[in-house]
Amino acid sequence: MFLHRRFVLASLVAGALLTPLAAALAGTPLRGLIDAGGLSARLGDPNLVVVDIRSGETHEKGRALFQAGHIPGAVHADYGHASWRLPRENTSLYLPEPAQFEALAGDLGIAPESDVVIVHEGTDSSSFGAAARVYWSFKAMGHASIAILDGGYKGWTDVKARPVATGDTTPVPAIYEARPDESLRARLGDVLKAHESGTLLVDSRPESFFSGKEKHKAIPVAGHIPGAVNISHARAFTADNRLKDKASLAREFSAAANASGAIAYCNTGHWAATDWFVMSEVLGLPGVKLYDGSMLEYSLEKKGPVEKPAGSGS
Repeated sequence: MFLHRRFVLASLVAGALLTPLAAALAGTPLRGLIDAGGLSARLGDPNLVVVDIRSGETHEKGRALFQAGHIPGAVHADYGHASWRLPRENTSLYLPEPAQFEALAGDLGIAPESDVVIVHEGTDSSSFGAAARVYWSFKAMGHASIAILDGGYKGWTDVKARPVATGDTTPVPAIYEARPDESLRARLGDVLKAHESGTLLVDSRPESFFSGKEKHKAIPVAGHIPGAVNISHARAFTADNRLKDKASLAREFSAAANASGAIAYCNTGHWAATDWFVMSEVLGLPGVKLYDGSMLEYSLEKKGPVEKPAGSGS
């Protein structure tokens, strides 16, 4: 039997009953985005775990951000410094092994049946990418009920009436059991066989990376995987860093609409998480995978060619 945890909500009376709306929403599986109003209605639900992944340059600075203000009852797991991604070439990259993910989730008080909401900074498209990567990681470990807070922490605090807590939150550990879902994760072999399988490769990097005008410092060769189409992750957002509406996203991602499957990649699997989220969770396209190894693994393994820009000499 799994252990359950109870959060003490700093802005709520201890032991208070759920509101009628929250009671009605309790038990409803989460998927995709949840707006601030929807999350507010669920605060106090004992099955809810709000995971704040806001990061600083160091773990201490990320923790200080959380201590200065967070959604009541949230727990903190700094995206940059918790073990959300395993490294290669000193660069965060791979999905953790199931046992590592179980330890991380369990220490946050998350059980397999928990309703999880991921909170990012909400200040730029890259912070959404971090939330999308954590979201994908949970889904790849078989977690059923998870959502990203639309607008992140900034969106929450834009309405001053919403409650904010300060200080630390200590979760009660839970037992987490991963049930890995390999259908959501692309491996190098899947990428190498994409053309013959009819799978669309979606390069989520800005055009300057796709064309080879610039490259990630850890990646030896500029350019992109042959046959890929470029749908920059930045195209998914409005000017105020919110995800665009579904109709707009369908237009931005029209190149993937009729594909039998798609693999999103970037440099390290961060920007690509946004494209995976849009294609899979918003547009509901079939067979969408994230290649967490992305260009770093692809170029270092030297198993396939890189399409180089003319005259680059890279």
